[in-house]
Amino acid sequence: MRPGLNPAHRPAGPLGLAVMLTGTVLDRKTGAPVPFATVAVPSRSAGTVSDAQGRFRLPSRQGETVQVSSIGYEPVTLAARSAAPLAVHLVPAAFALADVRVSAQSQDPRRIMKKVIGAAATNYERQDYTAQVYTRRRITNFDTLRNEVEYVSDVLDPAGFKEWGGGFLMMGPKQTHMVREKHTVVPGQEPTDYSVYLEPGHGFFTAGSDPVRISPLFKSGTLGKYELRLDSIEQRGGEAFYVIRFAVKRATNRATGMYQVSGYAGKVYVRQRDYAVVRYEALWQEDTVKNNAIARKYHGTKSSIARLYTKVFSDHRKAHVVTYQQGANGRYHVATSVAQVVSVGHVLGGNPFYAQKSCEEYFSPLPQASAAELLAAKDDPTLHWGKFGRRRKLLTGRCSGKATNARSPWNRRRNWKSVNRSTHKKALFNV
Repeated sequence: MRPGLNPAHRPAGPLGLAVMLTGTVLDRKTGAPVPFATVAVPSRSAGTVSDAQGRFRLPSRQGETVQVSSIGYEPVTLAARSAAPLAVHLVPAAFALADVRVSAQSQDPRRIMKKVIGAAATNYERQDYTAQVYTRRRITNFDTLRNEVEYVSDVLDPAGFKEWGGGFLMMGPKQTHMVREKHTVVPGQEPTDYSVYLEPGHGFFTAGSDPVRISPLFKSGTLGKYELRLDSIEQRGGEAFYVIRFAVKRATNRATGMYQVSGYAGKVYVRQRDYAVVRYEALWQEDTVKNNAIARKYHGTKSSIARLYTKVFSDHRKAHVVTYQQGANGRYHVATSVAQVVSVGHVLGGNPFYAQKSCEEYFSPLPQASAAELLAAKDDPTLHWGKFGRRRKLLTGRCSGKATNARSPWNRRRNWKSVNRSTHKKALFNV
């Protein structure tokens, strides 16, 4: 297997030595960090997104041109010269709103979101859709990089796919995920399985990378469960965009699509011309109170629940940023999905941890003919475990490639995680 699957990491000509470009993106006017800014090398289509504190990290080469941009700011271009940390100051854009028709009706965020939902069938892919995905994952505990892996996959979102994990009892349409190549950058320093990548909210699997398709925020039946506010009307590239802030009123499963989440809030950027979401930013908060109560209740028992709840948390939250790109057919698809999570706490009866994880995904549409190949791949026994099983195989090499038994501990753990983390556990563990 050749090292480095990402074309962005391959030399693009006679450039200087490789450097790890690091820094912080700041608002020049206020000095505040600019979260989720795009840091890119245009010549190689390489890039990353700054975290919630504006910090970024990007492999580069001396002399390469790097562009830093964020909606609402003028882009900045700089040259990669050394590994010394940078402070990149973005100037707020001076928006000329003379050409934008603004009325009380057009500024109603709920009306705008209803138009987004109504236009989704026209704006976004709803039939079988295939894409190639480059994924890079990192796990850090305190200041030690524990694991880093990258892989290239083909994915199929079937017509009707609109629920994470297939919806109720996983009976609905589900994404097909086929790993083509993988490269372990930093081998895991301890035994790992799929569970190390399970996080609250979306973003750590390709099936959760498209919020417009799967989030209750973009469904008319659950839109009323959110507080909405029009943050601003911005112009970029001669086009106007609505920036709408959202926050779930009560973080139930029906409102968020997830269990044991205590908060879900963020912003969506909507193109005024066609009411398409072009960027999505979200912050998920894990319900640490409920998690800690369950962990302490069953600690020291022989219950299966005790094996699943081994940690208590003082903090557990995640940022997820998605950008959409319009294809040649006029429909939008996910271009990038970047998720970053921090969890702080300790293992019951064990050591403390300060863990940070990231999952970067970059999508490229595939020809429609590939859909038939991916659909046929469902019959391949090595894919019966879906993406979780493939990731387990990539990380540990313990996946046998045989069809799984529904009563196996692996399936019971997977189903329990996907369907419910609380109310169904008795029925599940008594299978």
